[in-house]
Amino acid sequence: FVEEGITLQQLLKIMWNNIILIMLVTLWVTVIGIIYTFVIVTPKYTATSQVIVQVDWSNTQYSEQTAIAIANALMLTYQEFVVSDLVLESVIEDVPTLGNISAASLKKMVTISSKTGVYIFYIRVEHPTPEVASAVADKIVENSITIANDPENGFLFLQNKLKKVPPDAKVPSVPSSPNKVLNVMISFILGAILSLGIIFVKEMFNNKYQTKDDVERHLNLRVIATVPETIKERKLED
Repeated sequence: FVEEGITLQQLLKIMWNNIILIMLVTLWVTVIGIIYTFVIVTPKYTATSQVIVQVDWSNTQYSEQTAIAIANALMLTYQEFVVSDLVLESVIEDVPTLGNISAASLKKMVTISSKTGVYIFYIRVEHPTPEVASAVADKIVENSITIANDPENGFLFLQNKLKKVPPDAKVPSVPSSPNKVLNVMISFILGAILSLGIIFVKEMFNNKYQTKDDVERHLNLRVIATVPETIKERKLED
C-alpha cells in the first residue's frame, strides 16, 4: 500500500520554490485591477431625496391606530408606484439632461429603501453626472406626489398621503462607485489565488521525482545515496 498525499512542509516548500511566480502573477493581476478601477470604469455619483407617507387622522373618522395601519399598508404600494413607468417617463420628460433613455434604464439607476418603523422612503439615484443624479432624485419625488394627487387621474390610496421631506437632494461631490480600495484588495487576493492555482497545476503535471522518498515509494527501490542539491550542502557532506 502506497500512501499518497502532501505534507504542510512540502506545500510550503513548493510555494517558496515558486515565490517569484507568485509575486509576478499577483502583481500583474493587481495592476490590471488598478488600471480598470482608476482608468477604465466610469465613476458614478449617488443623490438622495426623501418622501414621507402620512395619513391625517385628526380631521377624519380614522383613529390614530387606524392611520398607522393604513400608512404601513401604503409603504409597499408607494415603493412600486415610484418606479412605475408612469412616474419614470414623466421624469425623463422633465429632465432633458437624462438624454434619450427608457424607463427601464432609469429604473436600474434608482434604489428605494426605508427603515423599520419609519415612514420615510429614501430615493437614491446613481448617475455618472452628479447634477443629473440630484435633479432626477428630486424630480422622482415631486412627480410621484403630483401624479398621485391628480384630482382626475390620481390614485385614491395615495392621494394627500405623500409629502416631500426637505431639503432637496444635494449634488454629490464624491463618487459612490467604484470602491477603489475594495477593488484593489480584491485584485490582490485574486492574483494570489491565481498564482497558487498555477503552481499547483504545474506541480500536478510534474512527473519528476523530487526526493529519495518519491523514488522509494513509487519504484519500490532502496536509495543508497543522493547528490546534494547545492554547493553549500555538498561542502557539509564533505
